[in-house]
Amino acid sequence: MKFNESNINNDFNKMLNTDQIRSENLTPEDLFKEYKRFYETESFLEAFDLLAQMLHKGFPAAEFEMGKHHYFGSDQLGITKDYLRAFEYFSDAAVLGHTGALYYQGMMYLKGLGVALDINQALQSLNTAATQGEIEALNALGKIYQFGYSDILPDYKKAESYYKHAIRLGSPPSMLNLAVLLENQLRFEEAYELIIESAKHGYMGAIQYGLSTYK
Repeated sequence: MKFNESNINNDFNKMLNTDQIRSENLTPEDLFKEYKRFYETESFLEAFDLLAQMLHKGFPAAEFEMGKHHYFGSDQLGITKDYLRAFEYFSDAAVLGHTGALYYQGMMYLKGLGVALDINQALQSLNTAATQGEIEALNALGKIYQFGYSDILPDYKKAESYYKHAIRLGSPPSMLNLAVLLENQLRFEEAYELIIESAKHGYMGAIQYGLSTYK
């Protein structure tokens, strides 16, 4: 049987066009799931291509994901650590209300990574994320007020409030953080109960701390 090369090319072009139409019809949520699937199965070229397609389309999870890749660096995707670009992506996602991006944005302002150090902006970003239930932001604010930072003096009441908020959202690490704060105030019974509760949730940090502290 003799094959007609032009017919074969037409057939493959139709397949390509069909794939493109399918991709165009997918929602950003579906595309993001596909990106995750490719990434988890180590199909990194396909994952990167999908992630790039989602950028600047009003879907902040894409900007947040790309921000993390630049913040930590990604050998798999061929992305080197770049705090400046990470901050830009986090800021784009933060404008769209992504709480995780607000947390990273706040921490980068706090440490002067990829942007000029700005404590006021850091607190603003972290507090915005915290009010929306971002546990990492609540813990970060708890630590800022527990230990003090730059011109911010320790404020145990504020620290306790942030930790308790995170605990209400189900954060075992926050239980340990609050326990250490309470120990500093000689509230050992309350602290011990929190460590036990955190350990019951399987948090290894609490288990190790309990074993080393309460012998």
